Amino acid sequence: MVMKSHTHYRLPISESVKNICTVLIIASLCLGFSPNRASANGSADHQNHAVDKVFTSPSEEPSPHSASGHQTLGETVYKHMCVYCHGSDGNGGGKATAYLYPWPRDFRKGVFKHRSTPSGALPLDKDIFQTISRGVPGTSMPAWGQALTEDETWSVVQYIKKFSNRFAAESPKDPVVVSPAPVSTPERVGRGKDLYGELRCSRCHGTDLKGNGPLADKLYDLWDHRAFIYDLTNPNTFKFGYELKDIYLTLTTGLDGSPMKAYDDLSDQKRWDLALYIKSQIQHEKFQKAEYETDLMTKVIDKEIDLDPDNPIWKDVPVQEVHMIPLSARANPVNRVEFKSVVNDEGIFFRLEWDDALADRTSSRHQDFKDAIAMEFSLGDVLLHKFGHNEPFFGMGNRGKVVNIWQWRADWQTEIETKEKLEYATQGMDMDTMRFGGEVNPVDSLNPFRDVPVEELNAEGFGTLTPQPQTKQNVLGKGVWKEGKWRVVFYRALESLNKWDIKFQSKQPVLVSFAVWDGAHQDRNGRKVVSMWQRFHFSNKNFDSEK
Repeated sequence: MVMKSHTHYRLPISESVKNICTVLIIASLCLGFSPNRASANGSADHQNHAVDKVFTSPSEEPSPHSASGHQTLGETVYKHMCVYCHGSDGNGGGKATAYLYPWPRDFRKGVFKHRSTPSGALPLDKDIFQTISRGVPGTSMPAWGQALTEDETWSVVQYIKKFSNRFAAESPKDPVVVSPAPVSTPERVGRGKDLYGELRCSRCHGTDLKGNGPLADKLYDLWDHRAFIYDLTNPNTFKFGYELKDIYLTLTTGLDGSPMKAYDDLSDQKRWDLALYIKSQIQHEKFQKAEYETDLMTKVIDKEIDLDPDNPIWKDVPVQEVHMIPLSARANPVNRVEFKSVVNDEGIFFRLEWDDALADRTSSRHQDFKDAIAMEFSLGDVLLHKFGHNEPFFGMGNRGKVVNIWQWRADWQTEIETKEKLEYATQGMDMDTMRFGGEVNPVDSLNPFRDVPVEELNAEGFGTLTPQPQTKQNVLGKGVWKEGKWRVVFYRALESLNKWDIKFQSKQPVLVSFAVWDGAHQDRNGRKVVSMWQRFHFSNKNFDSEK
């Protein structure tokens, strides 16, 4: 069975749909990225040593784990980690799918983007293993390499293969032989640039390789889902690696099911030349290593501190970075949140900072979208990936596994500040008799009960998000935007009698994840960037003294 690239695109009604055939020839290089595959100098840097060990030789195929015990393990892990996106029957239609773009892969056709085998062929087991372990940067597929053991990952590989009859009826072809990478020279890079033009790659990826070609918003995949064309100059968004051999392999195998066809009809020299040109355009200095599950710490202080994100105390607190995953593909996503925390006798403080070139402070009109950030805490006595993976799903929890969410909103902060300014400016005046150009009184139009820009909520799965009663809201916060960055501080007293609030104690880490809404990308509700669970190690001198 030969599986060519399933490319089609939609034209304005005035253009002929017969031009679809043309796109099959000119569809350009939908290459992917792997921050956790590359180090700062661009060399391979896998997330765990198990992955390094397994992939020492592309020709080695690990023995399959087909015993019933492995099948049961694979099913258990799949239903805990994968079912929310890929669905119980592997159709890519899990409960989270409505919030994701691109959509999760439908496993039933046995069509996989990442392969070391020729276009149209089944992937090798180790190809699927690699995708699970390293994730697919630029999409909502996280890297599970730190979350799963090697045995668990191989078991999931076997379980996924059960969704498609192709694996029972066919055998994978031999992997593509990658010849030694050539040395980059101006002549070869120049020839690659000429090829980029001759093959009309710019129709999708643009003349500057940033994904803004004239066909970029007209491309669809095998499942009739809109395709997203990524920026090939950004090393943080290559799905399957930005090393020269990775680019060459993607050009040779294509990304089955996507608009990216295989260029195996080109000579070996031409594919290397094209890969050399693409490699030369990557802005390597922008690379940021991705760590999906980290250990976050707090610092004990004996000083008072307010909600000001620019309080001098924060200068002496170590900063830690949290890697974010876009649920909706986009150019220039927020991919880092800088985390700081302190604790004193009063309570616990969190300071979160992220890049945002434009402050979106209002959502009063239908065309407006606000900036926001949230922290999500797992309730109950759970440890990450221990005791059979009993932690809640990092996306809103799940039935019987409740999460506690603190959300700060820029529009609420603006509303509160505006109300304070208006009340100060009109002090002593009779507001009932004032007129404001025929509009409603601007003070009365604001929420008279909102005096905190933070809301505390709970959830146990999609569609269950519920604000806590007003009398139970006990989280404070403040945000400041300055020089292209938001800085937000959350505060809560250490003790809380509310059963649905996170309890901070020092015996074991608290699971915490993050979400950021960027108004410039029209984010709202489930359209956002998120992190996986992180382990927050709480420390307080009063608790520590009791150990």
